[in-house]
Amino acid sequence: MDLDKIQVAPALRSGWQAVDLGFLMARAWYRPLFIACALPVFLLAVPLAILLPTHPLWVSFILWWLKPFWERLPLYLASRRLFDDHPSYPEIRARAWRIYSFDCLPNLLWRRFSVQRAFNAPVTVLEELKGKRRGERLRVLHGKYSDVALSNQFVCFCFEVVFCVGLVIAFEFFTPDRWNVEIYDKYDELTLAGEWLYAFAGMLAMTLIMPYHAMAGFSLYLNRRIELEAWDIEISFRNLANRKQREISRAAGLAVAALLAGLLASLAPQNATAAVGHDRDSAARLIEEVLAGPDYGQQKTVRRWRFKGEDEAEEDESVPEWIVDFLEWLESLAGFRDGVSQFAGWLKLFLIAGFVLLVVYLLRRYRGPLGSLVRREPTAKAPEVLFGLDVTPESLPRDVPAEVRELWHAGQFREATGLLYRASLSRLIDRHALEFRASHTEAECAELVRARGIDSLSAFFGDLTRVWRRLAYGHQVPADDVIDRLCDAWMRELADEAT
Repeated sequence: MDLDKIQVAPALRSGWQAVDLGFLMARAWYRPLFIACALPVFLLAVPLAILLPTHPLWVSFILWWLKPFWERLPLYLASRRLFDDHPSYPEIRARAWRIYSFDCLPNLLWRRFSVQRAFNAPVTVLEELKGKRRGERLRVLHGKYSDVALSNQFVCFCFEVVFCVGLVIAFEFFTPDRWNVEIYDKYDELTLAGEWLYAFAGMLAMTLIMPYHAMAGFSLYLNRRIELEAWDIEISFRNLANRKQREISRAAGLAVAALLAGLLASLAPQNATAAVGHDRDSAARLIEEVLAGPDYGQQKTVRRWRFKGEDEAEEDESVPEWIVDFLEWLESLAGFRDGVSQFAGWLKLFLIAGFVLLVVYLLRRYRGPLGSLVRREPTAKAPEVLFGLDVTPESLPRDVPAEVRELWHAGQFREATGLLYRASLSRLIDRHALEFRASHTEAECAELVRARGIDSLSAFFGDLTRVWRRLAYGHQVPADDVIDRLCDAWMRELADEAT
């Protein structure tokens, strides 16, 4: 590793500045990095598409799962270009097997969902460490950049999702109708062509964003090494030594000439001059100038806790011995501290995911009551007849359950069940603003009620629909207790809103 050939300024940066430097490296070397990412992905995608022609989402999932595998070759190329080394294609091909195979299995299993995968990859790919040595090296490198590594992975994943969806939307907008490409069927479900479109868009988005993700993690790794190994100071000393060497070379001839001139001049008598030193005042002024310079003239503000009202002159500057021992003990727990930091990162991720899932669950669970807060008028006129049944409110008796029981005991089973069913449809249209259509079937009406999100109402209407369909189409008369139970449920679910 020749630090004199490094292509970036080896300065200490913050975590986000290091990520920004990684994005700049990805932009500068994007073409070879993209080819290194995309070529193996598409070489594997072709046989997978042949083997699984009807399962494009499985093809996409396999390629996505192997993502840590695809990030290795771009990382190797970037590490060479960083020091102005451009390996040829035969060199890359000879090195590829070692790059892809070294410690590959753990990175595709239990390390697959590591939130610091891009930050840890250089230790495996470039330093070729594994097992205990790899763990010890990561404990040294990990520290204040853990949150930045997690954020980099999350942001790049979001860009992949946005780019994938954007490609699909763009394809829908700009595809001519005469091509007859159907992405969704009449039930708004993906067709096979739609699944292949999403699989291809996801694969393309992954390969396009992958160089930025890998380079951001590589830059964090470099920044940590610069901080630990003081690359910036070493390079500064090397530049200073080179500059001094050039100055010495230029002055060599002058030194020889001056020596000869001095020897000649020593032959002639001349007055000797004594060296004049600094007196006390001039030395004090020189010291003040040095202390006021940029190397020493810096101010530093130190903040610490002290009791309210305590005089600074009375503060005891001595530190108890037990505090010193406690701090030294904490310093010895570096590995434990790194483990706590990593655990905190995982805990933060799980809490965010749990909160999102909780919000999604609550919105889905209470979509019915929430929808009733903003009652919308039906966009289309409510039908007056469904399945040959009059569902207008004016056609219903005042006491529906009583009328149903009376018809049932009179032996008019179809009329009694039909009255209860059309009364339920009428109340659902009038009170719950359900947009039934004349083209809907009984099953579709039950699905609309279930989508409202009220469990008790959905259970009642589902039971009523099954009883009505068996009687209307299968001539299966239900038991008396079934009708009594449905009438009681109708009173609980629909009669109160009518009063």
